[in-house]
Amino acid sequence: MTSGDLFAMMHFMKKTKRKLSYSIMAVLMLGACNGAHTTSYQDRLDQVSNDMRVKLPRDEISSVLASGFYSISERALTQVDVRALGLEGMRGLATIDPEIGVRENNGTVEIRYGDEFVTALIEPMAHDSESWSDVVYEALQALWPYSTDLAATQAERIYEAVFDAALANLDIFSRYAGKKEAEGHRDKREGHGGIDVTLKKIDERFFIDRVGPGSPAFDSGLRKGDMLISVDGEAVIGKNLNDVYAQIRGKIQTELVLEIERPQTNIAQKLFLWRELVIPQTVWSTYDDGVLDVRITSFNERTVASLSQDIQDIALMHGKRFQGIVLDLRGNPGGLLKKAVQVADLFLAGGRIISTKGRHPDSFEVYEADPVDVAQGRPLVIVMDGKSASASEIVAAALQDRGRAVVVGSSSYGKGTVQSVQRLPNDGEITVTWSRLIAPSGYAFHGLGVRPSVCTSGVNLKGDQGAPLWENDGRDLMKNWRTVAIEDRNGRKQLRLTCPPDRKRKRIDIVVARNILLDRSLYKRFMGFTTIATVAQ
Repeated sequence: MTSGDLFAMMHFMKKTKRKLSYSIMAVLMLGACNGAHTTSYQDRLDQVSNDMRVKLPRDEISSVLASGFYSISERALTQVDVRALGLEGMRGLATIDPEIGVRENNGTVEIRYGDEFVTALIEPMAHDSESWSDVVYEALQALWPYSTDLAATQAERIYEAVFDAALANLDIFSRYAGKKEAEGHRDKREGHGGIDVTLKKIDERFFIDRVGPGSPAFDSGLRKGDMLISVDGEAVIGKNLNDVYAQIRGKIQTELVLEIERPQTNIAQKLFLWRELVIPQTVWSTYDDGVLDVRITSFNERTVASLSQDIQDIALMHGKRFQGIVLDLRGNPGGLLKKAVQVADLFLAGGRIISTKGRHPDSFEVYEADPVDVAQGRPLVIVMDGKSASASEIVAAALQDRGRAVVVGSSSYGKGTVQSVQRLPNDGEITVTWSRLIAPSGYAFHGLGVRPSVCTSGVNLKGDQGAPLWENDGRDLMKNWRTVAIEDRNGRKQLRLTCPPDRKRKRIDIVVARNILLDRSLYKRFMGFTTIATVAQ
């Protein structure tokens, strides 16, 4: 008899509500028909329970759930008790098997399977995360003999079902990430052990597309265009790109052997490398005609040092010919809060950068700049679009409010909240929104965004000559922008429509930014938001 037959048989007997003695007789009869199955119903029930304990160890499951429930209830910007998280989490099991039902009834939690009552569990105290995680486990244990879908599920799918449901009533930025996804997030934020190389797959073969300067890959002699044959003796042809990256990555200070073929020679050779900490590059700079164009794609542990070094190098090489900086934050979804604060700090000589405010006492923070402006007061224009979010908006709001930069482009995304990331015992992560960002002038830009002084929204002109600017008095608009209530969703929406978010990267944005930067009279007019302009189509 298969395990599927066992589940089906047990569920049939439960559903018909036969007495235990008849159930045992039915099991024995079926066993006789099959040849020799004489195990009692209770023994088979114990077998199923043991199977669950092996597959989903109680301590492991309860530990992950308790840690997640506690983190959410303590840190979420919106107050939520553990009881609500536990109840919604159990209801989330229906995403695994739609027959699973959960109902509250006078201090108990009734668990049902289809129309059938399974068990009733006593509700713990509303704030007790450990006890509620135990209740979820007991619900799983009770449902296990009924649901073949549940019995076929791995622990990770249980976590996903429970946490996704528990977080569903919070904001869209509060979410659960399993171990694999969370590791990818940590790699982007903190770096990983590797050799700093980018691959390209062409016709089932892998070629080196980029080699980080000064990286282990570069030092070993690896170059763009080389074909990768094997990693540590294992051929890579026909593999998935992510799987090859996973082979290359590993613990820092471990050896890696790559076999490559150089196109010019068609000779295979082996390269011996040591993995080092690799933090993805986020800063890309070019210098032309007195202007340093800097594109920041996200904010990680490497961003501040890279940007500061680029500015200082250009200042040293070009001196007074270095006239200003265009900081391109288009498409930048954000990143680490403190790194965005430090980027803004590079351009400010003291004073407020940003503040945060939430429900948890630790969420109240005020960030101040140190007295040094690394750009030495040179003009600064920030370019944004509808994809510029979170940490990008911190930089733009701080430098605009402080009168240190002119902002060009469209209204930004409007993600003015901070997320707290809690690592769980399974190496997954719970991300919870726990505070709002407050600009130096006092406004919360969540759901509103940062409004540019010069709006290019919807303009698709090409070429390098720029376009006419329609100028207006911006004082009333900025007053409304900075005073609209966080609860006034319609008011915030209407203000955003004065320069609608534009999600396209356009050449006109950079052209206008450079023109303003190099024309000191224009630059002064648009600083401080007393004057605003729209680029004419």
